[in-house]
Amino acid sequence: MKKVLVLALLTAVAGVGLAARGVAAKEKKAKSATEQEARWHGIIVRSNKDASTLTVRKGNIERTVHYDSSTKWTKQKQDAAIDEVKDGADVIVLGKYDDNGVLQATRIDLRRP
Repeated sequence: MKKVLVLALLTAVAGVGLAARGVAAKEKKAKSATEQEARWHGIIVRSNKDASTLTVRKGNIERTVHYDSSTKWTKQKQDAAIDEVKDGADVIVLGKYDDNGVLQATRIDLRRP
């Protein structure tokens, strides 16, 4: 009888410990998600050089990507120019989300036209 009670107590303590650990991990993940580099891979459906934006579609989801003069442009691991951007091009965008949920690109890699 004592063994059963001890095992039940140990199981309860382990369960509480795992639950507390899971909550702490979720909070840490939520904080780091906004700080981590974001990645978006898709096809350019619209580009607006005046507003410095690209609309990139991945499946049925479109996301507007903002870029600026500090954004690095690459094509097959080599430097590229913004003039090489064409609608219909496959791109990988790396950047960070700002407080409003807007993706600010730090690097845009042109994959293929």
